[in-house]
Amino acid sequence: MTFLAPWALVIGGFAAAGTVLLHLVARQRPAAYLLPTTRFIPDRRTLVSRVARRPRDLLLLALRVVLLLSAAAAFARPVLAPSRAARARLIMLDRSGSVAASRAAIERARALLADGLPTPLIALDSSATYFGDAARALDSLMRDSSRTDHVGSLSAALVAARRAGPLLGAEADSVELVVVSPMMSEQLDAATDSVRAQWPGRITITRVEARVDSAKAWSLDRAVALDDPLGPALARVPVAPAPSAVRLVRAPLGMRDSVFASAGGAVVRWDSVAAPMRATALAMGDDVVVATMARASLPARGRVIARWSDGSAAAMEETLGKGCVREIGIGVPRAGDLSLRPPFQRLVRGLMAPCSGAAPSVLADSASVMRLAGTGALASGDALLGRERPASTIVPWLLALALACALAELALRTRPTREAA
Repeated sequence: MTFLAPWALVIGGFAAAGTVLLHLVARQRPAAYLLPTTRFIPDRRTLVSRVARRPRDLLLLALRVVLLLSAAAAFARPVLAPSRAARARLIMLDRSGSVAASRAAIERARALLADGLPTPLIALDSSATYFGDAARALDSLMRDSSRTDHVGSLSAALVAARRAGPLLGAEADSVELVVVSPMMSEQLDAATDSVRAQWPGRITITRVEARVDSAKAWSLDRAVALDDPLGPALARVPVAPAPSAVRLVRAPLGMRDSVFASAGGAVVRWDSVAAPMRATALAMGDDVVVATMARASLPARGRVIARWSDGSAAAMEETLGKGCVREIGIGVPRAGDLSLRPPFQRLVRGLMAPCSGAAPSVLADSASVMRLAGTGALASGDALLGRERPASTIVPWLLALALACALAELALRTRPTREAA
């Protein structure tokens, strides 16, 4: 049995103790003496108070104490709930192609089972698979440690975790969600934040080594200064002059740039835009950025890889030899926090990708990871069950007992006593 408002029991206990103390104060009439001057005494009852060693009117005292305690217990709202564990854990294991060593990730997840908490498991891939027993699931995954080349979806895994929430909430008072993943930027999409808000508690992030895919590995031909508006988005991209690298050009293209693209590189011409800044929206794939930016008109050649909110082209790509040349018509303001926003940084890395069109595989930025982890306490079992205050079936009986005691106390207090007779 649990009480939803235990403070009511404390108040009822103090009230019952006060009632007992009041019953220790006995009131009685003084002794009568025959005096000739009694005619001058007012004709009314005279009472005196004294402290008794044992309370008087034990039956009346018992009724009043039971009345107070039963009313306090009713206001405390007792709930007959089945016994639950204090804590449970849900492991979300990344099984996508982003993990460098599947066995190492499985061992990290297995280490979480050492404390013996009830622990189910969700295998994270392009879809999510729920396993009721994490120990058996990890043994099966260890025997078949092969991984897929699919991109893992954290949104799908969070949806599966929320669906399993009622089962976990019925077994434990609080549930800890642990994500074992390298946390790549490509695993986050536009729905991740809204789905994350459905989990009522913080999430523990356990990062493992990310897989380096040589087919997607890319580098910059030249370093980008940190004070550049594109610098924060390209800070982690390595610089290695190679024929297949990506070159960022901030001026009109020259002969060397054309030769670089013809050899298999990607030349991205992202010059400053002289147009005025205004509030607009920019979309590329699943990433949408709403901010104050400048728009430049682009020549109608090649294919469109990014568009403005009205459908006009914001970035064009044209094949040149073995490589490609991109024209970016997006003016980035130097003042403000646009270059620090994760959606804008993902959009920049997508525009700077090699000519194959595949977005680069990079780690998610710390702001996205912290937003996914959240703060505060673990998810409570009642929140996962979808209720905050379960119904109590004992309250009506306690109120009926309090009412019966009140009526009995009234009848006992108003009956004629021997002294009054």
